[in-house]
Amino acid sequence: MLGLSITAIGLRPFAECVDIFQKLQKPLQLDFLELAIGSNCSTDFDYSGIPLILHDSCLYQDGIRKRLNLLRPQSWNVYAEFAAKKDVRGLSLHPPRRNDCTLKELETALLQLEKVIKVPVYIEVMPTEDYWCSSMETLVNHPLLIDVSHILIWSQGDINLTQQTCLKLLNSNQVGEIHLSHNQGKADTHDLIPMDIWFNDLIEEWKQNYFVTFESLPMNFSEYERLDKRRRKLGVRS
Repeated sequence: MLGLSITAIGLRPFAECVDIFQKLQKPLQLDFLELAIGSNCSTDFDYSGIPLILHDSCLYQDGIRKRLNLLRPQSWNVYAEFAAKKDVRGLSLHPPRRNDCTLKELETALLQLEKVIKVPVYIEVMPTEDYWCSSMETLVNHPLLIDVSHILIWSQGDINLTQQTCLKLLNSNQVGEIHLSHNQGKADTHDLIPMDIWFNDLIEEWKQNYFVTFESLPMNFSEYERLDKRRRKLGVRS
C-alpha cells in the first residue's frame, strides 16, 4: 500500500491536510494517510473512509498531544482505543535511546504493544547513534520501518551506499514499512523528492509488499509541501 504522511503536508489546519490528501489520492495513487507529527491529529476528527497508519506520538485529545512511550504501557491506551474504533492498518514508532533500556527490554515491549493495540507495529531506523536501530549493529529482532532519509544520514549522503543498505535490509525480510523523503545526508530535513531519485522505479514493487509512505512530496507536487518550508521558499513570513 502507498500512503502520505501528515509530516509531508503539515503545519496547516488538520482539515486542510486531509483535503490535500484527498486531492493527491488519484495522482499519487494513495491508499492510506499516515497520522504523524506536523499538525494536530485529533482523536475526535471524522476519519470515515480513510485507512490510517499511526506514527509515533501523533494523536491529540482535547487539544493535548498524547505521548506514546514504548517503555510506559499506560501511554498506549489512547492509541489502542483509537485503533479499535478507526480503520488503522498499523503503527510505527521511534525506538528509545540505548541508555534507556536493554535490547531485550525493547523487543519485549514491542511484542506487548502489538498485543495491546492489535495492529502490526514497526520500529523505525533512526539517524543518530544514541538510539536503538541507528546502525546495522543496533537493530532489533522486530519488523522495521526503513526511513530512506535516515539511511542516507548513516551513509553521510552517499546515494549508492544508501541504496545498498536499504536493499540489504529489505532482503532480510525484517521490514514492514518504508518512509520516503530526501535530504543532503547531514540532517533529516524532509526535502522534496527529486524525480530521478534511485527508489522512484521501485515504489510500484515495494507497495505490493510493504506500507510505503511519502514523508515528503515528490518535486512536482511542491505546492502542497509542508507549510513552513513552502513559505520560506516563497519568502513569506509566518
